[in-house]
Order: sequence, then structure tokens, then C-alpha cells
Amino acid sequence: METELLPHLDGSLPQDEVHVWCVDLPAWEKEVESLLPLLNQEEQERAARFKFPAPRNQFVISRALLRQVLGCYLRIGAREVQFRSATNGKPELATASGVHENLRFNLSHTAGAALIAVTQHRQVGIDVERIRVDTNAMELAERFFSRPEVEWLRSQPAAEQIPAFFTCWTGKEAYIKARGEGLSMPLSSFEVLPTAGTDECELQIKVYENPEEARRWFICQLALGTGLRAALVVEGENCRVRLGQLTSTDLNMNSRLAT
Repeated sequence: METELLPHLDGSLPQDEVHVWCVDLPAWEKEVESLLPLLNQEEQERAARFKFPAPRNQFVISRALLRQVLGCYLRIGAREVQFRSATNGKPELATASGVHENLRFNLSHTAGAALIAVTQHRQVGIDVERIRVDTNAMELAERFFSRPEVEWLRSQPAAEQIPAFFTCWTGKEAYIKARGEGLSMPLSSFEVLPTAGTDECELQIKVYENPEEARRWFICQLALGTGLRAALVVEGENCRVRLGQLTSTDLNMNSRLAT
């Protein structure tokens, strides 16, 4: 699967596309104080409770840029974007009268990077993790993963086991986030593995109690560099994935579109 590039954020989003915006968090750290006013009062109070600068900056940057991106697609200002929690806690866009029916989104961040996925009329989940070399991959897999995933990890060369673990982990997290079920869905009740004999970015889902469930979803890895693993899950078929890097130029463009 080849991911198409997004040159800039212009607010257009065809129904057959999912847009994924990458955020280089360190590159935005100098903008933290200017981004803080884009958050609502509750978010600003939450930011003030962080004890250390790094997680505070990560929160402020990712939430502010999420608001900027969604505001651009909605043609409103970042502070006008409203959120609500679905039944299982998944954030969704809201209007004065209820849930926003068209635009769907998901946000994930890890050390140094954040991803924002946006679609129309499709549930979406995204997850990004930095590969941590001190991860006890097999111990965690034995505890949380399905048997086929554990066996697949054991079959990988020793040097590849930790990256392979994060391939599974991000795929599983993205799927749970797309479904919006959170901790109510055991990680061992389904599997996410690379599709045999195809591009290494292609993944497949198997849900043990509902074999037809996998037909609802498209899932893939996103190529973000050797230090990261990321996965995207989108409801439906015939969906084009487009990937872009969010810059200050996009932020300025959103300000113009919203006026």
C-alpha cells in the first residue's frame, strides 16, 4: 500500500479519503505559549496540573493542533471546536444540539511525535508508539496478546522482536480506538498481524467471536521512520490514505479559513 502525500492543510476532505497529519512535537515546543490560548478552560486547567514540562508541552501542542486541524475542516476557529465523550469515553466532535455526524477523528501521541487522523462518516482509530529497546516484548505478548500473535513474535529474528511487538501493539490499540470500546475489549480476543505475502505495511484483523467483523475495517501501518511504529484503522473499504506533516504555515492557513 502506498500512502499519498498531503502537501498542506486546506480544509478539503473527500469522503473516500482519510487524512493523517504528523506533528513533530520538538519542532513545536517554541510555540507552546502561543498555542495555549487555543485550548478551552478545562484543557488549560489540565495543562497547568502537569508537574513536568515535557508531558505538559506534549499535551498542549497535540490538543491545540488537533483543534486547529478540526477547525480548518469545519471552517471555524480552533477555540470554537467542541468535544464530547461517547458512551465508552471516545472523544467525538459535538455541536450545540449533539454529536457532529460527519467528521470523525482520532489523536495519538508518543515521545516526540503525534498523529491526527480525520475522516468523514467513518469510524477511525490511530496509534503511534516510539520503539523502546528496553521493552520485554515476549513477556508482555504472553500476558496480553493472542496465541497466534505470540507465535508470530517468536518466529521473528531476535533483533526484530521488539519492533514486531510494536507493530502488533499499535495495530491492536488503533482497532480498539476505532471501535470506541476501550478497556472493555480484551487484547487477546482478536489478532492483528502482517498480511502474509503482501507489502509489509498491510495488516489484517481477526476477531475470534465474530469472523465477519474484520470485513468492516481497513488497517495498515504507517511508515514514519525506524524509531516509530504507527497503525491506522478505518471503517469501510475503498479508502485512500493521505499523510501530511503539520507546519506553522498550515496553522496560519487555518486562521484565514476560519475568518
